[in-house]
Amino acid sequence: MPHCCFSVLCLGCGSNINNKHFYRKYILLERTRSSRFGGVRLCRLERGIGHVAQSSFPSSSQRFALVASSVQDSAKSGKEQSVVEENRARFRLSFGEQARTVVQVCKTGTLCTSSVEHDDTPFGSHVDYILDDFGRPIVLLAQNAAHMRNLRKSQKCSLFCQPVASSGQSGCRATLVGFMVKLPLEQVSEVMEAYIDTHPHAAIALKYPEFSFYRMEVCDVYFVGGYGVAATWVDPKEYISSEPDPLAFQSQDLLKLMNSDHMEDLLRFCNVFLHLKNIEQCEIVMVDRLGFDMRVQLSETDIREYRIGFREHVVTSLDAQSALVQAMQEAWELENGYEKLWSEETPRPAVLYYSLSN
Repeated sequence: MPHCCFSVLCLGCGSNINNKHFYRKYILLERTRSSRFGGVRLCRLERGIGHVAQSSFPSSSQRFALVASSVQDSAKSGKEQSVVEENRARFRLSFGEQARTVVQVCKTGTLCTSSVEHDDTPFGSHVDYILDDFGRPIVLLAQNAAHMRNLRKSQKCSLFCQPVASSGQSGCRATLVGFMVKLPLEQVSEVMEAYIDTHPHAAIALKYPEFSFYRMEVCDVYFVGGYGVAATWVDPKEYISSEPDPLAFQSQDLLKLMNSDHMEDLLRFCNVFLHLKNIEQCEIVMVDRLGFDMRVQLSETDIREYRIGFREHVVTSLDAQSALVQAMQEAWELENGYEKLWSEETPRPAVLYYSLSN
């Protein structure tokens, strides 16, 4: 591997370091051409101990290049198209997983009920909630509250959830549709502890008998991935069976760090992985265990979003930082004439999944 100098993420401190020697101590990418996986061996030093993780990429005979656009996809036959979509899914969370992650992160939302005072006009009110193991919201409601009076007439309701960090039309959001039922008495004690851990102020409310726990039974889910990106109904069974992404609560810190301190690397991602030049603006808008989404603005009327996959799935924030550093190293080497180091690797997955252009 060539001795190069480029910016990396510093574990634990979030600083920007341009030091090849620090990088060598932090992360080592060892070419494993003799490996039966034909992949990359990632060696990371944590607290002085070396940890090795072998990627699970297919052999050279099984590899595929996943660089797609809407134009390329439209020209494929039905069978080829299904293969492309299957490959895409390997590097993106399902809509069920994305919706479950959004609802998991929020902890508060807008509960919409049918107003008894205004001829069933939709009535929205703020509520705190926690989720049970099936992604069903559990809320603490006062008997004399407006939304509770509405629910006594009709149990039907919806819950709108959108993280503060991704507010506005460009952010992800989800709406759960269903009906509210009172939580069985035998489940209250267990729920009470978890609810107070998440919402400490509820401890005072629970001293009064007019407050009770209710659970929302989810009948349908509507997910929006951002402005023009994805707006779709999600099978409630898929939502219930999905797990929230493990990076759900750490991803915003990674986004802030990458977008504020690593613009040079982001532009290099655009050049090397997306083959785009003359970028007006770019940013990472989502990081999860499978990869990250980049929003790229080529002009005032040409805005695109891409998914760039990780070479191995991550579980923790430290894993995600390692994967991002690996992507930086790969992009730097490919841009600076060291393509041979990657000649036996499958191209990094990069998929255009949204384009707004006039």
